[in-house]
Formats: sequence, C-alpha cells, structure tokens
Amino acid sequence: MNFNAFWENNQPLLNLFSSSVSFILLFLMLFMAYRLLVQTRRKAYRNLLVSLVICLAHQMFVLARTFEARDVSLLAFITETLNVFAFIVINFSVFELYHRKRPRTRAWFYSLLGVGGAIAVTGLFSGIDSFRRLWEQGTPVTPVLSVYLLLLCPLFALMFAPHVGQRLRYLITLAVAMLMQMAALADRFFEPGSLFYSVVSALLPVVYFIFLFMILFERVVEILQSAYRSSITDGLTNLFNRRFFTAQLEHALRSGLPVGAIFCDIDNFKKLNDTHGHQQADIVLKQAAAILMEETEEVGLAGRYGGEELVAFVSAPGASVAEVAESIRARIEKETIVTVSVGISSATGGITAEQLMKQADEAMYHSKKTGKNRVTSFASLV
Repeated sequence: MNFNAFWENNQPLLNLFSSSVSFILLFLMLFMAYRLLVQTRRKAYRNLLVSLVICLAHQMFVLARTFEARDVSLLAFITETLNVFAFIVINFSVFELYHRKRPRTRAWFYSLLGVGGAIAVTGLFSGIDSFRRLWEQGTPVTPVLSVYLLLLCPLFALMFAPHVGQRLRYLITLAVAMLMQMAALADRFFEPGSLFYSVVSALLPVVYFIFLFMILFERVVEILQSAYRSSITDGLTNLFNRRFFTAQLEHALRSGLPVGAIFCDIDNFKKLNDTHGHQQADIVLKQAAAILMEETEEVGLAGRYGGEELVAFVSAPGASVAEVAESIRARIEKETIVTVSVGISSATGGITAEQLMKQADEAMYHSKKTGKNRVTSFASLV
C-alpha cells in the first residue's frame, strides 16, 4: 500500500486526533474564562465564553463532516459559517481582555458579523433551486466566505495587535489562522485531495488553539499577579501596605538578621493640603514614596503606614539604617518641596515588629518636636 492510499484510509483518525486536542484546549479555556467571569463579572469574559462555545460547536461540525459518508453541503455551510463567526468573536474577545469595548469597536464587531452573515446567506442561495438541494452530494459551495475569513487575519493584525499586551504571540496566532485558511482553500478549491494540504489543514487548528490557550493563560497569570499586587500595596504610592509591611518585618526579625526600622512623617503636610490642594499633596507623597523605595530597594522594604507616614526597614548585612535614613531625608529635602522628620530604631533580641515600629515612631516624634527635617535614633532617647 502506498503512502497516499494509507493517508486516505487514516485521514479520519488524524482529523479525530486534531479535533480531540482542540476540544481539550477549548474546554481548558472555557474553564478559565468561566472562573474569570465568576470572580470579576466583567462582560469581556462573558464574550470570551460565548466565543469559545462557538469554537466548540464549529469543532463538532468538523467532526461530523469527517465521519459523514457523503459530502453534505448543509454541513459544509454550517461549518464554514461557524468558523467565520467564531474567528470574529474570539479576536474581539482577545482585544477585550486588555481594553473595554468602545462604541467604535462595537460597530466594527457587528459590521463584520453582518458582512459574514450576508456572504454566507448569499452564497447559500446563489444558484440553488430549492432548499432541498442542500442535502445533495457535490452541491457547489462558494469560496467567498473562506476568502472573507482569510482577509480578516491582516485586518485584525492592524486593528488589535498594537493594543494587545502579548503582541507577538497574537500576531503568530493570526499568522497560523491565515496559513490554516489558505491550506483549507487550496485543499477545497484548487487541489482537492492533496496529501500536503489535507495534513496541514488537519494539524494547524491544533497549533492555532495552543497559541490561543497560551494567550489566555498568560492573561490569567497577569490578572492574578495584578490582583495580588493590589492586595499588598497602597494604590496611591505603590508602597507595600501596612499589613504586608508588618508581616515582612516580623519575618525579617524571626530570621535573625540585623534589622533597623525607619519611620518618616512629611512635615507640614496638612498645610500643604490646605494651600496647594489634594492633587499637589498626592504628587509630593508619591515623590517621597519613590525616594523611599529607591533607597531601600536592595537593602530592605518600604511601606505606607497611613496618611503621610512612610516607613521602611533595613535588613541587609552591612547596611546602616542611619545612613539609609539620612539619605532618604536629604533626597526628599533636595528633590521635593517638602521635608520629613525621621525616626530610626534597631532591633534587639525578642522585640516584635509592632514594638520596633513604635520605637521608631517615638524617635520620629522627637524629630518633629526639635525642629523637623532631621533624623533621630531611638537609642539616643533612652
């Protein structure tokens, strides 16, 4: 038996393998989309869910055509139409993973669906005497819908690629979809029965769904990371919030490292709010926070305790808490329109995070009382 004959006998098995892998990937994506929809209630994930269901329906009709004894044109029509609709909806859903759908985007969405539907209906009834002929073997099917899907690939590359976070991966997905459609067109209209085009048409859908899965999975990871980051940081300054900062300080104290705490309070912050407004005060707060973050980046951790109170701890071997604190104070005085009063305290055996920060707070309060814009060590007050 030659290879062509072997391929003809086993083509349904390869198509079954391709559809099975596609089903698995689609069900995994459906599960992820459903979980995102339940957790966030965003419309984008509902649309993604709908698009994946359409993709599943398309794969079911692909399987039906594979094992149908004769070439039923109704199956071909439904399969091709679902393929176009699924491709349009899935690409708009990928866009919505990063951006909300605006009126202009919505207009494009319904227009493209409408054009696809019009082409499908026109091709369906063009030259057909009756609806009954849809069941006849060998009824000609127009390639216009296939060409339309092919043209959608560069259109989506221009529309969505610059706005999608995973641009390269998305472009590869569109390229695979384009190759897949070109192979299907060639196999169907130019070289029917070609071994090469048949194999490519069977295997490329798997590659296409793998890249779609990678895009969705990466986006889920990004969303989870963003949600976690939001839960442990302050929204205005991007410093760690008090709860997370205290937990990390406790961990540093238990590790046995030499730990020094820094407590900063912006001088005359209320007056700044009253004279320059909240917007300017927020800008100054973010500037001071950025300096605190930069100065402790490799030696410790910075956080926002509340209001205009910014804190940090230093735990790197060889790092001096007094030097870091003075650097913070000097930079804020030089680079912003405000100054800070700073208190520092070094950990002793058995001290808790709350006790250590209270000592640094007391030292900061002494800086306030004795002229502001200075660093005071708690050890000097004892």
